[in-house]
Amino acid sequence: MASNPDFLWCKEERKQESFVKLLKHFDMSSENTRAIPYDFVRNFSDNELSGNMKIRVQWGNSWEVKISKNPRFYFMEKSGWETFVRDNALGDYEFLTFTHTGKMSFTVKIFNKDGKEMMQPPQSRAFLASSSRIKTEQDVKREEVLVSSDSSSCGPTTAAVSNGNGEGMYKRKLNFGKKKAEETQNSKRTERVVSTERVYAGEPSSSVAGFNIFISKSYIKSLAIPTTFANDYMPKEKTMVKIHHPDGKKSWNVAFVVKKKGHIFSGGWKRLCREYPVVFGDICKFTLIKPHELLLAVSKP
Repeated sequence: MASNPDFLWCKEERKQESFVKLLKHFDMSSENTRAIPYDFVRNFSDNELSGNMKIRVQWGNSWEVKISKNPRFYFMEKSGWETFVRDNALGDYEFLTFTHTGKMSFTVKIFNKDGKEMMQPPQSRAFLASSSRIKTEQDVKREEVLVSSDSSSCGPTTAAVSNGNGEGMYKRKLNFGKKKAEETQNSKRTERVVSTERVYAGEPSSSVAGFNIFISKSYIKSLAIPTTFANDYMPKEKTMVKIHHPDGKKSWNVAFVVKKKGHIFSGGWKRLCREYPVVFGDICKFTLIKPHELLLAVSKP
């Protein structure tokens, strides 16, 4: 079977030093938030850590952030860090991975709290939202014009009409029954379309490597992993993987087991379900953030 390029990239990334951060709106600029983990900095000399670090996001923008040190740890200087946070409109429980690419340069991946990776700058997202709003307003105005033009052909309506000299105002009954009937039918059609949407086990993520899965009663004890995802992104033998909670406060070590009939999360998964918690009927969204590490977001159907 041909090697998957994303999997090969993940294997290569694993060889590089990296660390992760969770950003919370109420604690964005403290030294603890800006701290660089000890397990990471011990791989570098004091000379390397005495200058600036360059952080680059997926769409090519980059920022220079000075590294400083207090008696306990190294951290990113507040001015450069806050510029990076402000420019990317961060602070809503985003999950960030910093991967060292050499000479204190870092590639940063930003995951929103729903587990989806941010693939474009926030300005572009704001522009798209603005365009969508403008289009909606135009559609509303167009609908108002259509309602107005249809009123004369929909039968009697209620309207005040003058005889031209301001005297003798009279009323006609307007009936929008036909229009309302059409809107009701359209509404029912929309409801039928929405009601047919389902989340299927093994549905892949559209933006990054991952999958969605519906939790059945049997999946509380062990979780079957979609074969396509397992073949492309997971190890070929039994391995301990780390699964992170989106709030960054908790993570679990779970055994990934390879069997003839499929791949499962086994040892440690039941504990995760109890502590997260994950219950029957939940929808679990797994996002691969590093080799052997996943972000788990849980939602109700």
